[in-house]
Amino acid sequence: MNKAHTLSQFKFDIWLIEQLQTAPDPGLTLEELRNRWINLPGHKGGLSRDMLTVHRKSIKDFLGLKIEAPDRMHYCIMNPKALALDSLANDLLKSIQNFVFLQEFRDLGNLIQPEQIDTGARYLSQIGRALTEKRKLSITYQKFRDIASYDAILHPYCLKADKGRWYLLAHKENSMHQDYVQVFALDRTKRLNVMPDTFEPNPEVDIDEYFRDCFGIWRDFKNYPVSDITISCTGHVAHYLRTLPLHHSQKEDPFKEGEEERIIFHYHLSPSPDFIAELLKWGDGVRIVKKGEK
Repeated sequence: MNKAHTLSQFKFDIWLIEQLQTAPDPGLTLEELRNRWINLPGHKGGLSRDMLTVHRKSIKDFLGLKIEAPDRMHYCIMNPKALALDSLANDLLKSIQNFVFLQEFRDLGNLIQPEQIDTGARYLSQIGRALTEKRKLSITYQKFRDIASYDAILHPYCLKADKGRWYLLAHKENSMHQDYVQVFALDRTKRLNVMPDTFEPNPEVDIDEYFRDCFGIWRDFKNYPVSDITISCTGHVAHYLRTLPLHHSQKEDPFKEGEEERIIFHYHLSPSPDFIAELLKWGDGVRIVKKGEK
């Protein structure tokens, strides 16, 4: 998959992934894919083996998904875990799906209202370059609670999206902050430039570990220690939590609570105010059953 991809090529990539994601074992044959493709409204042309090969390669190059026929007959996704809920490949696939949808139905105007993304997204390409080349960033930043802005030099480590905003995890040069790295919101960034200077990343900074026990980007383990939290919820709320888990640690208990047969979920995370707010929005639909420190 490359920048020269047309809308129809993107659509086929998505279609192929979706077909194989829902296919029964051991997968789908070329003939079965052809039959599904020819019955698709608006399809153009037939599905050749060469066409399938080209798209299998592009999907592997861009998303890291390996589509193969191990028995030389049935095609399947060999590494389905690459599309885990919190994976970059899953985010990329959702972005392509949204792009194709918005492009295809752009004439509908305000009948389609996508989620608003913050203005900080304009800095993403520059930060992506800095992350790739290990280059420092020069920024002007202003916190919500501060009247004045300040200039700083950052060593970028990671980009993270949360609730419609982009955040940068970075080390601020000459900082006396208790943590080596801090989180900066891109929508509060007034200026950002990639510097020619490079930096050596601190090997002690583990990106996966940094946010592992956080709900979103809020990390304050001193005031909100990582805990084992158990909640009970109505069946209505449980449907939402199953389809969009609150946290990667979410586990559903097979046992029901009380005569109402409320559903039990377990979490292991830092119960920051935004996590509590997320639970409170459901009212009596969610109750905290147990909270214990790690």
